[in-house]
Amino acid sequence: MQPLRILHVTPYFTDAWGYGGIPRIAHSLARGLARRGHHVTVCTTDACEPSTRLPAPPVSRTPDGVEVRVFPNLSNHLAYHLQLFLPIGLDAYLRRHADTFDVAHLHACRNVPGVIAAYHLRRAGVPYVLAPNGTALRIERRRLAKRAFDLIAGGRIIAGAARVLAVSQAERRQLREWDIAAPAIRVIPNPVDLDEFATPATIGAFRRRSALPPGPLVLFLGKLTPRKRLDVLARAFARVDRSDAWLVIAGNDMGADVDTRALVRALGLDRRTVFTGLLRARERLEALADADVLVYPSQHEIFGLVPLEALLSGTPVIVADDSGCGEIVRATGGGQVVPLGDADALARAIERVLEDPSGWRAAAADAAVRVRAAYGEAPVCAQLDQLYTEMIASA
Repeated sequence: MQPLRILHVTPYFTDAWGYGGIPRIAHSLARGLARRGHHVTVCTTDACEPSTRLPAPPVSRTPDGVEVRVFPNLSNHLAYHLQLFLPIGLDAYLRRHADTFDVAHLHACRNVPGVIAAYHLRRAGVPYVLAPNGTALRIERRRLAKRAFDLIAGGRIIAGAARVLAVSQAERRQLREWDIAAPAIRVIPNPVDLDEFATPATIGAFRRRSALPPGPLVLFLGKLTPRKRLDVLARAFARVDRSDAWLVIAGNDMGADVDTRALVRALGLDRRTVFTGLLRARERLEALADADVLVYPSQHEIFGLVPLEALLSGTPVIVADDSGCGEIVRATGGGQVVPLGDADALARAIERVLEDPSGWRAAAADAAVRVRAAYGEAPVCAQLDQLYTEMIASA
């Protein structure tokens, strides 16, 4: 097949750990497509963490041949706290070069890089796919701002998209409720970076670093936002009949840290709860490997990358049945799916794992085989390759 010139536009990219899964997903897709022989360019911003920017040169090339162009944000504060990414130089670059690409892939909804890219791609006649990855609904913070964005620019981005990508059947249903026509939607899952698991994480490294005494470890790993339902996790943990168990809440604060800490204190769990803050790269995998169970009680979780990473680490998972995350775990096995917001059911599920840790680790190992087969870069990018070819033929 003829190599394609593919553009990916994302507000954040590799090493922007504070922004959750999309930076890692965008990286895996770009790399996987390059490994299939395509010429891939990524346009992103220098968004990284609350007080730091991405330490990357303006233009670089990865070992797999992906060209990465990093445009500095006007304000890192606005980028992190308001999700207002204002990339200096992106408009000029795309004005000159949009027509050099065969197809484009825009990551996440309601961001200025996507608006700029959609405008120039439409003018150049280049088809693009929009991948909301859970950002389509107006949930959590700044709902009025999101509505205003949709009225001003968001509608045009969707209308101009050749296809809209859903990563689960749950997200497909969300997009249909958003009045996106069924023929425009394609369901292709997110990829998991299997390269990260080529070398197993060192067992015990996270426990030693965190000075955790012996006892079962119940882990949450992700951004601390209201949607993650850490309140349900805290209430469930308080009902678990294991006084030797530890609760670890790992992630950067994006709106739920203060309330979660207050609830933990009110429930008398502060002596058995550890807040680690943001874990990066290998630190994440070490935490997953040391955990007895990963608990992900999130609402509106249309995929759930962290639970799949837990299974690849040999750790069983418990997720809520609200949307795509439950759908994915039901397909892979290796965990339990509980009703959203049900602290009693979640407590019972945690106790089941802690009562039979070896049995559940065996189930997680079996599930990891299915995760590799269905969600590795190669099978996911093969599907994406077909989608791009379809888009170009229809343009």
